[in-house]
Formats: sequence, structure tokens, C-alpha cells
Amino acid sequence: MNAAVGGVEERTAYSGLGERPRLLRHIAIVTHCVPELNPVIAAWTEYLGYTVVERGELRDPLCAAWNTPGAAGERYCTVRPESGQDSLIRFIETADPGGYGPPMTFGWNATELLVQDVDALAERLRGSPFTILGGPGDLYPRPRAPRAMQVSGPSGELIYFTRILPGGSRYGMHGARSPVDRVFIVTVGGPSSDRMHEFYGGTLGLRIMDRMPFINTILARGCAVPPSTIFPTSIARIPGRSFLIEMDEYPATVQPRLRREGHLPPGMSLVTFLVNSLDDVTPPVRSPPRSIEGVPYGGRRVVVVEGKAGEWLELIEGDRS
Repeated sequence: MNAAVGGVEERTAYSGLGERPRLLRHIAIVTHCVPELNPVIAAWTEYLGYTVVERGELRDPLCAAWNTPGAAGERYCTVRPESGQDSLIRFIETADPGGYGPPMTFGWNATELLVQDVDALAERLRGSPFTILGGPGDLYPRPRAPRAMQVSGPSGELIYFTRILPGGSRYGMHGARSPVDRVFIVTVGGPSSDRMHEFYGGTLGLRIMDRMPFINTILARGCAVPPSTIFPTSIARIPGRSFLIEMDEYPATVQPRLRREGHLPPGMSLVTFLVNSLDDVTPPVRSPPRSIEGVPYGGRRVVVVEGKAGEWLELIEGDRS
């Protein structure tokens, strides 16, 4: 479980709202690359209540938008929470091992889902393909605090399940609408929190909340450092009070994630966000904008940019559909 230490919060250069354009608006998909597709889908549907909305093989236009020609033809399956909310999880079957750790690597590393009763879910997951790593437990020593547990999925995917009670979130977040609901936080780890702040705050225009020192035994185990290691942690707020990005500064011993040329990053591969206009996107893109069909693209233009920790962000132009 996470534990704040020292009680010292450090303001960031992007703690205020400022006049920056806020590009990211909604998390549409979190994509995981896994070695075997069928066992993962079976586990997520049986134990988490997710339903399949699309399956098939990756087509050339989408792989061209990602600039990953080697991924064409790989099998994928996209699933949705029982609530029907439009934040999806996509699994792609690849030949790349791991990507989740240990050892942890820089990039996207954890997917956090809303749940209604984390203790009941913990009982349900016992003896399942999901392994409980930590919790359930309250995140803060106060009434109505969020209650969470950390779990490793069938392919090693790191998942945080969190219950939020009304009025219990310091960020104004709302709770789950189904026993296991949508993603609401994605976590990226990198060598420098300042550089991540510059990207998400300066380039993408998000408000970066005060940086705090945290002890995270799950991260420490994944990074092969002592359990008492302090991780500087900060939160980027996506407008709308539905989604957050957690940024963790990793120890110097952690390495970049290796990726085969022409393929997606292994493990938690990319996170897909909606943006108003791709014309506002200033970071270099992996490929020129392309119109993509299928869920959730619907013929809209798509690009991929890379963050300062090597993480990939897929950007879809337009409103929710």
C-alpha cells in the first residue's frame, strides 16, 4: 500500500491552473500487450465482469498510425466494464515477454479501476488467475478514505482496484457504477518527475498537483529496491474530474523498457486519450494523422506521441462517441 512520509508536499511549476491549453480530455482505452490472449479475456470476463466489444486482428491502417508495421495481424480483444462506461481495455497478443516486471521499467506501469466493494472483490479473486499483491486497505487514515488493493493479472498486468465513497476523494472523483468499473487512473514511472511535469503540465497543459514523497512497497518490490524507498509522486488532473495520471519518479537503477523495432512497447503499452484537435498537438508524432475505423475510433484522426518516460500516448481527435 502507499504511505505518505514526512507530510511534506512540494509545489510544482504547474500546480496552478494558468493559461495553458488543456489537450487531454478523456481516457478512451488502456492497451496491454500479453503473450496469450484467451486466458486474459476469460479471466477479465469471468472475475471482473467485463464484456467483449470488439475482437479481431490489427489492421494495417492502425499499425501505420502507430508506426508499428510488425504488429499487423496480431490478435486483439477490447473489453468494456459492466457499467457500460466508455473507457475500455484492449489486450493485444504479442510475442514479447513481460513488460510488467519485476524488474519494473520506465513507461506506463499500472491501471487503476474503480470498484464498489474492494473487500468483496478480494474474496472473489482468491484462487483465480489474479494474484493479490497488497491490501485491501485504506489509502489515508481518515473517514471515507479511498480503499484499495494491488493485484497482478493473468499476464502480470499491474492493476489497482479502488473504492471511492461520496466525498471521499481529494480530487472530487466519483465512485464505481458496477462491481468492477472503468479505469480512472493510469500510472507512469520515469527517471525524472520534473521532466514528466514539463510534458504533462507544460506541453499538454494539465494541472500538476503538489509532489509528495511516498513509500510504495509494491513499486519497491518491482524496482528491486528496499521497501522503505521513497518515491516522489505527483498527480496530473484531466479536466472533468473523471481521470488522473499518476507520475512516479523511479530509482536510478530502473532501465528503459526494451521494444522490438516495428512493434508496440510490451506490457502496459499505450494509453488512448481524446483531444479536441490534433492541430493543437505540438510534440513530435510517430506518424502523420490518419483516420481509423473501429472501436472507439469511428473514422476519426489518430496520432501517437511519446512522453518523457518513453510512454506512448495515442490521441483521438473529436468528441466521445
